[in-house]
Amino acid sequence: MSTELRAVQNRVRQLIGDAHWPSDGAWKESALRAVIRGYLPVSVSVGTGFILTPDGPSSQIDIIIYDDSAPVLFRDGDFVVITPDSVRAVIEVKTALSRSALGPALEKLSGISQLLCKRCLRHRPFIGLFSYTALNATPEFVLAALKAANGEFGDYEITALVFGDSQFYRFWRWEPSSSSGLPHESWHAYDFPMLAPGYFIHNVVGHLYPESVERAEDIWFPIDEQETRCIAQIKRKDG
Repeated sequence: MSTELRAVQNRVRQLIGDAHWPSDGAWKESALRAVIRGYLPVSVSVGTGFILTPDGPSSQIDIIIYDDSAPVLFRDGDFVVITPDSVRAVIEVKTALSRSALGPALEKLSGISQLLCKRCLRHRPFIGLFSYTALNATPEFVLAALKAANGEFGDYEITALVFGDSQFYRFWRWEPSSSSGLPHESWHAYDFPMLAPGYFIHNVVGHLYPESVERAEDIWFPIDEQETRCIAQIKRKDG
């Protein structure tokens, strides 16, 4: 899947040459939407736009996955304005992210999590951050930023993050290396050389359709003993 995403990027570059979209990130958002869309059933749609509540609109969201059976307030191509009840996933997309920009990006996602927690009918939508470029920061720095933005006082958890080809982060509500079902409530940092984007997209699909992915987990997640690639972790809340 990581290879597929790179192929889509290369195809876009080949088609548009030296031409530029309104922003460098716009076509990268479009490429990621296209790849994610290819793995999801027709019962959901993948777009970009705003979530509108009685409290007002969200900030613009790069990727929104929503139930196609729900009414839409406005739609023009991929652009939508929708209500929280139809939201299944939200993803922020970055071409690159600096250490100083990480906190604000996570705070934006945590703000969206608060909006969804108040108004979303579906339990725990997927909330993610996808950066095409590796982040020049230690796993401990990223985990601490996650906890600061979305920890003790956060609502829905930020589910997964990817930076470049290898840096992957994932939230676990339950202990991942045990069948005991013990609460875990932690983010884990992983090193998945050349596979991290694929793991992110697989986690989107697995979050939306857990039973389907669990029945074929070896196909969706080809690395044996994923937790052996875990390089750091942090509890979401103290105590």
